[in-house]
Amino acid sequence: MNKFSFLLAALCVSLNAQEAKPAESKAAPAPEFKLTGGSKAEAKTYFAEIWVGKSIPDCLNFQKNIQVLSQQVEELKRLQIFLDNALTTPEKEARGHEIAAKTAKLKGDNESMTKLYNGFSIERPYQFTPTKAVIATPLSNEEFAKISRAKDFKAESIISNGEKKFQIRDTISGQGEVETFGLSYKRITDAKAQLQQLIDLQPKLTNEADKMKVEKAIKEIQDDLSHNLDEFKKARGFDFNVEAITLPSEARLSVKITEEEKKAIEAKAPTSSDKK
Repeated sequence: MNKFSFLLAALCVSLNAQEAKPAESKAAPAPEFKLTGGSKAEAKTYFAEIWVGKSIPDCLNFQKNIQVLSQQVEELKRLQIFLDNALTTPEKEARGHEIAAKTAKLKGDNESMTKLYNGFSIERPYQFTPTKAVIATPLSNEEFAKISRAKDFKAESIISNGEKKFQIRDTISGQGEVETFGLSYKRITDAKAQLQQLIDLQPKLTNEADKMKVEKAIKEIQDDLSHNLDEFKKARGFDFNVEAITLPSEARLSVKITEEEKKAIEAKAPTSSDKK
């Protein structure tokens, strides 16, 4: 949380306090502190790469499949709550049959994912790491019509997402570069949101000191935003667009493995003498 977030939170609390009735204050009990020592070191975590996505469709299909499995898991959790709260035997039996059917469906879908992604399972922690991504900005119907009539138009530069169309404007290569871009993009969108919150909050303030704080904060955010937006355009060649999308075009999929599995993989790996 940055300083502007703290300022917003403090001012909102101040506004709410003006309308709230004072409550009796009670001394809070002293917090208990317990010293711990001699704890065992946490076990090392190992991940093994099992699949590589080499295109936007590859990466999006994996993410969509994961979303489907996750929704099934959440649905089973919800049904289990209904089962636990069931009052009659017929209701319990109905819920039990529904859970059994959906569990079987989830198991089958997970097995399909295992075959499709070389051993993936939703039961194992996994890492989906984009190593290449494209940035695409939205197009109006008029803009798309104009672009598509150009002699150098390339159909692969357009991405359709439902009824919306996006134009690929830039490609980012490298895991670190993709992560850095994501952070800088989030920094700009967060700053825009904070600026709007402060602008909306300003007319509601009655305390002069608070007004001055907000006015100063607005100026600082505007200056930072102006600088960051200029840097974005210099780096990317186009203006920042809050509706732009970033899509992975290459990614690595890894799953968590045990130390025994790691040793087995290393034992199968070719040695330097094998390669000669």
